[in-house]
Amino acid sequence: MRVLIRGQSEQQWKLIDLAAFNQEIELQNLLAESPSLISLDEVRAGTSPLLIAVREITLPVGSVDLLGFTAEGDIALIECKLSSNPEIKRKVIGQIMEYAAYLWEMSYQELDEIVLQRSDENLAELVRKAVHSTDWDEEEFRNNVEESLASGNFLLIIVVDEINEDLARVARFINICGSPNFAFAALEMRRFKTEKIEMLLPRVLGPLRMSKRTPVAPPARQWDQSSYFRELERVHGEDAARVARRILEWAQQKMQVRWGKGRVHGSFVPYLDHQGRRHQLFAVYNTFGFVETYFDSFASKPPFDAEEKRLELLSRLNQISDVNIPKDAIKRRPNIKIHALLNEESLEQFLLIYDWVVGEILNS
Repeated sequence: MRVLIRGQSEQQWKLIDLAAFNQEIELQNLLAESPSLISLDEVRAGTSPLLIAVREITLPVGSVDLLGFTAEGDIALIECKLSSNPEIKRKVIGQIMEYAAYLWEMSYQELDEIVLQRSDENLAELVRKAVHSTDWDEEEFRNNVEESLASGNFLLIIVVDEINEDLARVARFINICGSPNFAFAALEMRRFKTEKIEMLLPRVLGPLRMSKRTPVAPPARQWDQSSYFRELERVHGEDAARVARRILEWAQQKMQVRWGKGRVHGSFVPYLDHQGRRHQLFAVYNTFGFVETYFDSFASKPPFDAEEKRLELLSRLNQISDVNIPKDAIKRRPNIKIHALLNEESLEQFLLIYDWVVGEILNS
């Protein structure tokens, strides 16, 4: 392929030289920095752009070059190979399938822990930073990630500098003859440059599966106060509902509350918007009957990005009778059973602790 360019004021065309990638790490770096270069809509219709791509996700069977995510919770497994690498013919296809098989049926919490170990931030916070929108629904994102993990509904993408016939034939076979939940694509990323200009020509090999994400669970449900407490009383009784109502009343006096969209499990999340950051404190679930603490979310925002502050919060919560959160949970979302707060003294202690949390945030 010859590529020529000229400026509007120029008469002569200039030939752009093919600029080969010297190492596969160059491809990885390129896509990690600009994951939206992979046009997912050409792989599966209706899929939004990749927002983040976490590098070198280690699994027991090897390391995925890049694990990418959209704002909606689509998961892309991306392997980068140069055409000169003999593995491009067969081994890389089996490799990416093996990675997908290992992720299949993994829990959200397990995946989140893997991402946290690699990037020092949890998955939801990485996506939230990339979205730059207060309208992004974390619970819906988590639900969609869980569905993708449960069904194996992944986007498997092999990125190469030049597609050879062997890879092209396999891609055509999978997408024409197969009917899997996942979508498979070969993406050619050819690079050209002159002295001052660098050009990328991405090309997705077709024909490809163009169907939209097929939900494997009932549609999302928008919970409200009435439906939430009706379900909580049914599952856990009036005493548990009394505790949740008290927490809700406390939250509504001090901040905003977001109602969840869980398909089965309802929740409400008190949150503060302060200095351009959204601070979600915890989630109170009805069917589960627990308060999910947001240590992982706190870890990325001041003042609780300091480990000693999270340890102080942990210590305060553990002073409540029947609450015993392990020290290593300050990077996760440990739960406190609503029944541990049935005692009026314990409930008051819990609310005073989060009064302190709110004060610390507003003073940061």
